[in-house]
Amino acid sequence: MTDLHARENVYGIDDFKKGTCRLHRVEVEELGDVCGKTLLHLQCHFGLDTLSWARRGAIVTGVDFSPKAIALARSIARDVSIDATFVESDIYDLESNLSGRFDIVFMSYGVLGWLPDLRRWSGIVARCLKPGGVFYIIEGHPFAHVFPIDQDITDGSRELRPRFPYFHDPAGTRWESQVDYADGKTRTLPEHAWQHSMADIVNALLSAGLRIDFLHEFPFCAWKVVAFAEQVERFSASHGYYALPARFPPLPLMFSIKATAPAA
Repeated sequence: MTDLHARENVYGIDDFKKGTCRLHRVEVEELGDVCGKTLLHLQCHFGLDTLSWARRGAIVTGVDFSPKAIALARSIARDVSIDATFVESDIYDLESNLSGRFDIVFMSYGVLGWLPDLRRWSGIVARCLKPGGVFYIIEGHPFAHVFPIDQDITDGSRELRPRFPYFHDPAGTRWESQVDYADGKTRTLPEHAWQHSMADIVNALLSAGLRIDFLHEFPFCAWKVVAFAEQVERFSASHGYYALPARFPPLPLMFSIKATAPAA
């Protein structure tokens, strides 16, 4: 995936090097001022969001399990002269590969589906936070995952037809090769992913001892949750927010959670 997303400007690397911020409006507004704070970005891919937080003044560390992604993140950081640390690690092995605690742990967009065990994940997140530190995640809403993203392409329908379960299955779902979300034409390798309900996510964070400061839900998302979704906000040539056409009622397509670790 790194090789595919690094081609040309598929993932916005060229835009970023020219100074474009890769963050979206909601996370910037909700997380607020990060200047001088240590920020750990989990599942960072090749670090464009990580480095965007660095441009906003954070002291950043990005983590991803792909050696190619980490190598590219380090290369981009050198190209734009940003001081950043990138660590190659599976999240579940993170405590063997990273020491220290952080003011902020950040995750965004398309991350939870790769994690089979949220209770184990939330414990690792909590242990990475300083006393009083903040965890923030912004992600596609689990409700939106019941609809096939390519529905109108596969059967010509432009209506919402639930096809996938809302609730967690420990076995997960195997996805055969499909068109990559970033370039819209190249076929990917088969994938395995897990659905998590909103209750799963909130209760996992609570079980780790974190306090939920807010849970927000949005009628738009950072990608087309179905192929006929329409762009409602644009930040650059390669990213923005997408919502269902106006004929549908407002439905939850994206959520954010801010949680705080106990004080010492």
